[in-house]
Amino acid sequence: MATPTDPLANAVESFSAPIESVIIALGQGIAAAQKALDANSVATQEQIDADPVLSQYGLQATWYQFPTVSMQLKMSLTITQDQTSSSSPSAAGPNVSLPSALLTPNRFRLIAQPLSASFQNQFNYDSSAATQVNVTIVPVPPPKSGNQVSSPPQMKEAAVVAVAESTAQAAGKPFITPNTQGQIVDSSGNVYTISTTFNATSGTWYVLEYAPSNPNISAIAVAVDDATQTGRVVITPSQ
Repeated sequence: MATPTDPLANAVESFSAPIESVIIALGQGIAAAQKALDANSVATQEQIDADPVLSQYGLQATWYQFPTVSMQLKMSLTITQDQTSSSSPSAAGPNVSLPSALLTPNRFRLIAQPLSASFQNQFNYDSSAATQVNVTIVPVPPPKSGNQVSSPPQMKEAAVVAVAESTAQAAGKPFITPNTQGQIVDSSGNVYTISTTFNATSGTWYVLEYAPSNPNISAIAVAVDDATQTGRVVITPSQ
């Protein structure tokens, strides 16, 4: 019995669909899976950069992708005629005579019927008469624009720390500022350290304030965007 959280709870089997819709659905499924993998890698990298210990080793999250996706689809194909299409003889020129089918490229459509068990039983379809459609999807590098060229950070560390301090203050997690001797010490005598890390891939600074001698004190981590010079408090593993 389907539960309310079951993604197939409201699924309805479709016996036919335009073949382009079937291929688009396949591509969307692969894209959704790739997006989930990328989101996991981004979250992992943020955890690494926001961790007082891991961020010191220059660790990079692992990225996964589908190098090639090949699918073989066996289905029944039907050619249908679109009655809404109209021929345009003038488009080919006044002195050119072409078959009407060539003048209306969208007039005919391929309708696909996937060979599910219910389809074969309901229509008594012989699977040996099916058409095999091979689909191969490969990734290609995106076009690069001029602003995608890697460049050194625009902000200086002092400015980054200042943005991080004001961001933490606004979020109710203020940084402990250095005393007159330049030490960062709280009222209980805990000594803090501030470290900054710049992730060139995302163009983001990560500023950490933590107490190395007291692991019970949660670190404050702030991500500062180098381009917009705005910050946000991020969740660290110790929180």
